[in-house]
Amino acid sequence: MFPSIDVSDVGTSGLLWLLGSYGYVLYTASHFIQSGSDLLLLVPAMAGLVGSCVLPLFAAIPDGAIMLFSGLGDIEIAQESLAVGVGALAGSTIMVLTIPWALSIYGGRVDFEHSGELNYKTKHKLKIPESLEEMLFGSGVEVNHAVKSGGNMLLLTAVPYLLIQIPASYLVRGGDEDNEDLGLSERNWSLTALIMSLTGFFGYLLYQFIKSTSGNDVYKNLLREAVTQKAIVEGMLSLSVALGEFVAQSDEWINSEISNEPYCQLASKSKNLAMPSEVYNKLLHILNPIFIKYDRDPKDGMLNKQEMHFMFRDLHENISDTQINNLFHQFDIDRDGRISFEEFIYATAFVIKKSYQGKLTPVPSDESSSNQQLSSFSYEDGDEGEMEEMPRDLAEQRPEKQQRAIKWRAVGLLVLGTALILLFSDPMVLVFGEIATRTGIPPFYVSFVLAPLISNAPEIFASQYYARKKTRRSMTIAFTTLQGSAAMNNTVCLSIFMGLVHFRGIAWNYSAETMSILAVEIILAIMTRKRVLNVADACIIALFFPLSLLLIVIFESLGYS
Repeated sequence: MFPSIDVSDVGTSGLLWLLGSYGYVLYTASHFIQSGSDLLLLVPAMAGLVGSCVLPLFAAIPDGAIMLFSGLGDIEIAQESLAVGVGALAGSTIMVLTIPWALSIYGGRVDFEHSGELNYKTKHKLKIPESLEEMLFGSGVEVNHAVKSGGNMLLLTAVPYLLIQIPASYLVRGGDEDNEDLGLSERNWSLTALIMSLTGFFGYLLYQFIKSTSGNDVYKNLLREAVTQKAIVEGMLSLSVALGEFVAQSDEWINSEISNEPYCQLASKSKNLAMPSEVYNKLLHILNPIFIKYDRDPKDGMLNKQEMHFMFRDLHENISDTQINNLFHQFDIDRDGRISFEEFIYATAFVIKKSYQGKLTPVPSDESSSNQQLSSFSYEDGDEGEMEEMPRDLAEQRPEKQQRAIKWRAVGLLVLGTALILLFSDPMVLVFGEIATRTGIPPFYVSFVLAPLISNAPEIFASQYYARKKTRRSMTIAFTTLQGSAAMNNTVCLSIFMGLVHFRGIAWNYSAETMSILAVEIILAIMTRKRVLNVADACIIALFFPLSLLLIVIFESLGYS
């Protein structure tokens, strides 16, 4: 398969070059898939389906492709090279549940207050520890119900491991059968495990889809908000396109044009003018960093007319000075010429809805004075500056064109990422095998360490990005992203594995590896039952990765291989 380079003909430097080149291509392909999926989350009509089905399915492609290609070819060679696929499966599953999880705890930790609660409310959430004890136990992260549920779901998706592990342990330890006879003995068990894996996969997708459509999926809701906020802040979409359909659905409030009567007085006369709590809460979380960004001169928790004008222009909502004056007349309750955060939410929602409905008269956007001043605005939180740059060419288009362009770009990224993975997974398997041959290290261990760094890099980086925000919501996204990746390994990758064992007659010689995966998943599920995970817990979780390798060596020495 392309690219056709015989790894046995290259020197050590050439082999390392192939490892780096193929690894970079596979990492880039995984990033394309994640970016394409994130773009589809910006399409309201598709957000539920994407979050529940598309994201999990495409996230499993890198590891699944390595597993598939490692078990193809001549049966004798496949029996040996499958160790690479098993290493990718075990390494990927254990990696995302250990090192990135521990780093997420460390990066997202906040101090405890005197009351014993975590300090998520103040700006300065972490102080320098004065002792080792304070460093290990004086800060932590909150584990909410969504993460606990994710741990339970992870255990359910691991059941197929047991269906093949129980008979395999007996047959392997007997030691009287070669690989061919062992494969035949495990044939019926592998079929049962295959059916269970596929059932678990489709059941997982159905469960996620039902949660998503009911609005009860905390992780998907938080992820959509985070992606929407990023698209707005990075200038990819205008406010009205990113949030217009959501705001406009609540059509019982602010149906009339701005009147001379302040909004608070109108709202007190008619309950229909009160903003629905769902709309208010979503706008609160998405608009909060934007409000902080433009509250500059003075930085007093309020926005004046100039700051509001700059904000709307920067977010591609062309609005006139007269319209700004009308907004302040309507929403500046105390008439001090400044808008508080709560007033800002109502005023921005009004502009979003009117712009989305085409009732806000556009203003030519060639006024350079505001754009020059806008360039001086920046986030206080340095982490926000580390966001990846998103394409800006959609923001000036009409809403329907923006949505259409998003769909095409997302599909293009998903197709390109998938194609690259299918093309380069097989060559990467050969590179792992050649590294194992030259170093004398079993191919399983080579793949166990190297494959997760390539295939799971996007999930790892995403979890660290969200953890550094140090909020309950961002920590939920970080943890559930890692849990979802492991659950897909338990279903999609294991289904491919069981299919190879059953249909190709390959022997299941991986009892030690399976028990190591199960041990890590069970221990982590138990730890997520805690209300708070501190730095000491993070150290323990990080140790699971090297300890899992040691556990595999111990099990193999006892004959479980």
